[in-house]
Amino acid sequence: MTPNILVVGDLILDHYIWGKCERISPEAPVQIVEVGKETLMLGGACNVAHNLISLEAKVWICGIIGKDKAGKDLLALLKKLHINTQGVLTSKRPTTQKSRIIASHQQVIRVDRENKQSISPKEEKSLLEFIEKLITQEKLDCILLSDYNKGVLTLSLCQKVIALAKTHSIKILIDPKGKDYHKYKGATLLTPNKKEATEATNIAISDDKSLKQALLKLKKMCDLEFSLITLSEDGIAIFDKNLHKIPTIAREVFDVTGAGDSVIAALAFMLALGESILASVYFANATAAVVVSKIGSATATKREIFHYLKRNNLLDSCYIDSTLLSLFSSTPNSSPLDKHIQKITQKQTRLDFKDKKITQENFKAFLTALKQLQKGHFKIVFTNGCFDILHFGHIYYLNAARDLGDLLIVGLNGDDSIKKLKGPSRPINNFEDRVALLCALECVDFVIEFQEETPYKLIKALKPDIIVKGGDYKNKKVVGSDVVKEVYLIDFVENKSTTGLIAKIQKEFK
Repeated sequence: MTPNILVVGDLILDHYIWGKCERISPEAPVQIVEVGKETLMLGGACNVAHNLISLEAKVWICGIIGKDKAGKDLLALLKKLHINTQGVLTSKRPTTQKSRIIASHQQVIRVDRENKQSISPKEEKSLLEFIEKLITQEKLDCILLSDYNKGVLTLSLCQKVIALAKTHSIKILIDPKGKDYHKYKGATLLTPNKKEATEATNIAISDDKSLKQALLKLKKMCDLEFSLITLSEDGIAIFDKNLHKIPTIAREVFDVTGAGDSVIAALAFMLALGESILASVYFANATAAVVVSKIGSATATKREIFHYLKRNNLLDSCYIDSTLLSLFSSTPNSSPLDKHIQKITQKQTRLDFKDKKITQENFKAFLTALKQLQKGHFKIVFTNGCFDILHFGHIYYLNAARDLGDLLIVGLNGDDSIKKLKGPSRPINNFEDRVALLCALECVDFVIEFQEETPYKLIKALKPDIIVKGGDYKNKKVVGSDVVKEVYLIDFVENKSTTGLIAKIQKEFK
């Protein structure tokens, strides 16, 4: 399922000037920065929209930009990500732009170009008309207000959008700013941090008792469905009918830039899918953990979140396993694919090879489950070969192939097929032995036999996203390339081949 989400708020262009500093100006005691490059990134509400796109939501954005170069640049970045920009209006006010000068990996100064005055009644009316029209034309699952206190989200606009959302039973989440939260009254939830919540409630949050008091005050003051406070390295606190403190799961923190945008985007995504509030908070925590492990304002994909949790043995955490799997598959746990994924979530990484081997008997059920995963945007990778005597070159190749997607399926030549290709002395290892060896590799998810000269029939049935072949296929037609979205070539490891290994053994024993 792909949720439809509207983001309304302050549209900001983040401008970075990168350079080096080796001397001080003779005109004043300031650094001279020699500019090396400049980059543009989405900021404010635009970064929230970017996070939602990374989670594969369908996103509309609504706000105001200026009739200037920064506005054109911002619009181009949004369109490049396939974010719908029909709700972006142009105005005489300048596009909000934050320019950061970075010298030798350190921010030296930030220069802001902006107009923080409230938008005009005419501009507010235009934004509201777009939102009303979108609600009637599209089935929105969630509206998200991203307030950076730049004048777009006025008291009047906020209240009118909240009223619209409630009339149409649309969840509305708000990232608040300032001390007066009355303009957010009636929202589904707000996402203030501890400092912001303290200022809004006048309650100094120092322990669980004061935390609960602040959550209850926010809930009553703003008439919220759920009351939530983000606690930085301590995770997220939420009050629905009881107090829940969900601890952070971040293992490495490199940069917290944009983590708040990622949290509210993840909450909106999950609630839009109809997930529970606790499941949504756990998912948001996992999203933030991925984002802060990167450098710079970043986003997280479903695949990265799933792999982060799997790598850190967190898939068995309360709510996480069933919730994440619902994003990837809605099929019952009956096919080999479902059993395999279920064992992954239970940390049973040493699977019996029979769970990975696809036979004629279970092939139909496997295809059904595979299609469900692909509907959930799970990326399927396919490669094929003899894999007769497994060696380092094979291990390198298969691991590299697995890193290109979420599941690696290996089409394995049957014994008769290999004899036709390699001669009567091959294979050295029979099919069952070769299957067992491949299935023992963590990077291989499933193995399927084929007896034809090429795996074209198998590829047509599987319809993978990517076919992987060796570097020797450069400038050659790859079988099945007409079926898939992408063909990827991986260079062989030099001097590593089954033929060479056999020749070496024969030489040694002559």
